[in-house]
Amino acid sequence: MNTNKSVPASTITVYDSGLIRLRQYGPMSRRSFGYGLAGAGAAAMLGLPGASAVADANVAYMGWQDYDTGLNVDDWLETNGITLEPTYIGTNEEIIAAGTAGGVGTLDLCTPAVIYLDIYEQADILEPLDLDRIPNWNLLFPELRELIKVRSDNTVLALPFQWGDVPLMYNAEVITEPPASWNDLTKPEYVGKTALVYDVMGIMVHTPMFVTGTRTPTLLSHDELDATIDWLIKFKKEHALTICNTYGDLAALFASGEVLIAPAWTPTVTWAGADAPDLKWVAPEEGMLVFSDVFSMFKDAPNKDLNYEILNHSLSPEVQAHTANLIMTAVTVEDAVPLLDDLPRSLYKYDNIAEWFATSGGPFPGWPLDPPEGTASFDEILEGWERFVSA
Repeated sequence: MNTNKSVPASTITVYDSGLIRLRQYGPMSRRSFGYGLAGAGAAAMLGLPGASAVADANVAYMGWQDYDTGLNVDDWLETNGITLEPTYIGTNEEIIAAGTAGGVGTLDLCTPAVIYLDIYEQADILEPLDLDRIPNWNLLFPELRELIKVRSDNTVLALPFQWGDVPLMYNAEVITEPPASWNDLTKPEYVGKTALVYDVMGIMVHTPMFVTGTRTPTLLSHDELDATIDWLIKFKKEHALTICNTYGDLAALFASGEVLIAPAWTPTVTWAGADAPDLKWVAPEEGMLVFSDVFSMFKDAPNKDLNYEILNHSLSPEVQAHTANLIMTAVTVEDAVPLLDDLPRSLYKYDNIAEWFATSGGPFPGWPLDPPEGTASFDEILEGWERFVSA
């Protein structure tokens, strides 16, 4: 990772980060992960170990690539005799499928997103974590700690590990006046020079906010959902150059100058490369997605004591900073900020996280599987998304 320049918070310079993880958030629903519909075949497909295959010091990890790399800072895993056996994911859905198809009782750790925790909870695949065994919980920024519900028995389902956002990114060499609204995406001068990523979470949070004016984008009326999908279809047909598979693909289009403005996960600026145009971003006035990825333990995990050691370690400043320096996400522990390289420190508003969250309108609660009367369920959100994709 090239961090040989100091980057002021008000200026974003493009770097060649050398990152290898180009993530995409995929859809999950009661239908798609099946509550048993996945069957035993999913476990075989994902290569899940059997209960007898997990040795005492072998911990089965299923999550984002490079989150596990941070855990081994200063050879911590080797020093403690722990071997991680990773299965890397491309979507949250893969964790759900694994957990409901034989992973419970055989897998140890996973990395959900907060916005999907209610779905994980209803699937009943996560182990409640005893906070008395995780003293580093108290190191978390208060704003991140508040994302996780602490139960009456002092347990939680997840530990905030990293966070990030999906603002409006633009080529500042061409667009000299910073955009203020998501509606700038539809300006005539950007026809064929904008794009989206196939990212349900990234798109289906901010789009309802500016299309309908809602401040509760994960709790939409059916009319609000229809209006959102209608806008996306119109944008796709009349404005977008393409719909990208990943943010890495979007970074390449920014780098070539083919795309001038688009919703983009913040690390996209680093993937565009050192020769790319100057990329900057704003939090539009309507709000935007802010998310947090977490560490959780599978229910009935075979290495529970070891898992608690790892989970507490995940909230150490050293692990937090190592991960953020590698993949440009944001740390959840305040003491990690001084350990960050200049570039990853400049990407996020550590000086006032509460204000940044208030500006964005988030983070947001998850989509409901069983919504209040008159509002859309998560399955209906996905049906609308499929209507957009197939249009």
